[in-house]
Formats: sequence, structure tokens, C-alpha cells
Amino acid sequence: MRRKLMNKEALIEKYFSHQLSDAEFNQLKKWIEEDELFKNEFYQQLEIQKTISEANHSQIKERLKKLSNKPKNKNKWYLYAASVTILMILGLLFYKPQQELQEIYAENFEAYPNVINITTRSGSDNENKAAQAFQYYEKELYHEAVLAFDQAYKNQPEDYLLFYKGVSLLAQHKTNEGIKVLHSYDWEKNQSEFTAVANWYLGLAYIKQEQLSLAKLYLQKVMASENHLQIQAQNLLKELD
Repeated sequence: MRRKLMNKEALIEKYFSHQLSDAEFNQLKKWIEEDELFKNEFYQQLEIQKTISEANHSQIKERLKKLSNKPKNKNKWYLYAASVTILMILGLLFYKPQQELQEIYAENFEAYPNVINITTRSGSDNENKAAQAFQYYEKELYHEAVLAFDQAYKNQPEDYLLFYKGVSLLAQHKTNEGIKVLHSYDWEKNQSEFTAVANWYLGLAYIKQEQLSLAKLYLQKVMASENHLQIQAQNLLKELD
């Protein structure tokens, strides 16, 4: 029983921190519909939320007040419908910021141009694999590019191969994998020429993941160094505030 209660408390916390998945949101609705104690606790939490605009907050409080003042002998379907309706309204309010973050990500993400000139005059196997990887990349065949960059990096661990592999994963919406790859190399310690752009893509990836504190951290790194993305990072940080 205690574990179930903790699960419900955790779900409420995730709701107000905008981290609910669709499945968790449906579970929250189900508990509000079926568990009177949980519903009361959830409504109490609504009262102390400061993230809802004053106008919307007032409207919601009024609906909750009317709902709680209804005689107990009213048809059960009315209370059920009212409860679900209010929750759906609140869901739309809380999910709007998440939708805005996805729009910000989409507006700012584009695959980084190929700035590497691979010569294949020597005919070495690794040069051929790297050249093939960039051909895939430029044709936006990102799945094939990832495989080719990965193989070329295993043979010759150049930082740019890892960078373009990470960007290729992000371009396929494989955000977690892209973040992992970009984190697997210490760009700053190795004084890589790709440090600023790697931080830029990490910042964008964390926007997509709706982890604003991490997104701002990496965008601030971009803004703090001299590079061609400084102004873009500064503008994006203002947009996130």
C-alpha cells in the first residue's frame, strides 16, 4: 500500500514538473476518477501551483469550487465528466510549454555542414570508409552514415568522425543515442576544433529532451567561447528564459 501511495505522489510531482508521458497522464486521470482521496490531494496541489497564469488559475479554481459544492446525491456521471474535463484542461495548459520546446528545437536544428576534406589518394581503407560516411551524410542517409562513421572511428579515432556520428543520430531523432555519443569524447580537454559545435548540439538535444537546465548549461558554453554560433546561442538562451 505504501509503495502504491509513493507512486501516486511521484506521479503528481511529475505532472507539475511537465514530465508525464502519455501513459502516465492516462494513469493520473484513472486515479482521479477512481480514488477520492487521491483526487482531493491532487486538487489541493493545484491550489498552490504558481506556474499557471492568474486568469487560468482563477477559472480552474472556480470550476473546482462548483464541483466540490455539488450535492452528493447528484448523478455520479456528472462528477466523473466534470473531473475529467478539468483535468484535460489542465493537461493542455501544462503541455503547452513542452510543445513550444519542440518547436524551438525544430526551428534551430539542422545537420552541421561537412567541413572535412577527406582525400582518398592513398587508397587506405580508413580514408575510403570516412569518405563514404561523408557521402552518406551529405545525401542525408543518416542511418548509413552512422554505421560508416562508427567503423571509420574504430579504425582511426578522429574527433570529427565522432561528432558527425552524433549529429547523424540526432538527425534521425535518436536523441538519447546522439547525446551519449557526443558525451563520449572530452572536447574541451582535447582542445577539439569541434568543442563549440558539439556543445551547441548537446544544448539543442537537451531542449528536445525538455531538460532546460542542461540545455542552458551547454548553450552558455557556446556563448562564452569565440565561435560562429555565439549570437545564435545568446538568442536561444533569451528565448528559453
